[in-house]
Amino acid sequence: MDHNDTRKHPSTPDTDRLVRELLTRERPTLYLGSSQQWGWNDTDPVRKRLLSKLRELVPGLDQGHIPDWKPLDTMTFSPGISILAGVPQSRLEALLAHLDAERSRGGLVVVLADGDRSHSSCENFDVRDPSRFEALLDRIEKVLKERSVTPWGDTPEGKAHIEHIRKKNSPARSDWSWDETKAVNVPEEFRHELAAGLDEHAE
Repeated sequence: MDHNDTRKHPSTPDTDRLVRELLTRERPTLYLGSSQQWGWNDTDPVRKRLLSKLRELVPGLDQGHIPDWKPLDTMTFSPGISILAGVPQSRLEALLAHLDAERSRGGLVVVLADGDRSHSSCENFDVRDPSRFEALLDRIEKVLKERSVTPWGDTPEGKAHIEHIRKKNSPARSDWSWDETKAVNVPEEFRHELAAGLDEHAE
């Protein structure tokens, strides 16, 4: 398959441009919803591996959770680039409408799309065929090796942000003491949110 064939995937942005946006925009954040596909409770090993690789590749990439229940007006998103994955369709539509209304305070929004619908208010990257996502990750890796762009995460501001993420996710934090959260199907990176009763990733 030609991963750059826009005739087959008309909603997919140019790969090189998307790679540049992912690497150079400030405070890149991957927001995961509750879908069984590409969401935080996804059990598919291929999709989990690809999302994990994205987090490893993009310097300074933070991760957040989009709960199904939390009012949208209480959530804030990255001023640089927000990547949305695994958000149920009805929730996604409401979220995109909210972000579009707040466009002056927000940055680029990229949806890792796993359905037929394309959203005009954001960049849509079709991930129904995981090999296309794999090709995007390979391109990110190649650009990083070539050093053809300077990732935001490698700037002084980006490095400070990475340190902030490291401290925020430290297992030494007091609100990790609720072992009861292990009894439900919540990934470790979100257990402290449940224990504390808030969504700190939506800062």
